[in-house]
Amino acid sequence: MDAKRRRRAEHYATEAQIQQAIVNYLRAMGWYVVVTDAGEAARAARERHRRGRIRAGTPDLVALRGGRGMMIEVKRPSGRLTERQRMEHDRLRELGVPVTIARSVEDVERFLEEET
Repeated sequence: MDAKRRRRAEHYATEAQIQQAIVNYLRAMGWYVVVTDAGEAARAARERHRRGRIRAGTPDLVALRGGRGMMIEVKRPSGRLTERQRMEHDRLRELGVPVTIARSVEDVERFLEEET
């Protein structure tokens, strides 16, 4: 697929499709990946049984390998962070956790290059 067609496909991909491509890539590279279902946590935040579990605003993916870890927020090309996501990402960064926003597998590749 040429670059123009790939960009067009990425533009119309759903967040779930982008997330699955990132998960597949990371797992192929030997990362242990957990999908946090933070969006589901946000929808269920008012339910008592959800308290104490994943916090609303937590990045979508946790990736671990070789004693390293990172968290990834997956967004469509036009997607924006919520205020809650900004706050959680800032909190995680203060704790020393690498956090990135990825709109494609290439974004994750760039982040990994910068982190090493």
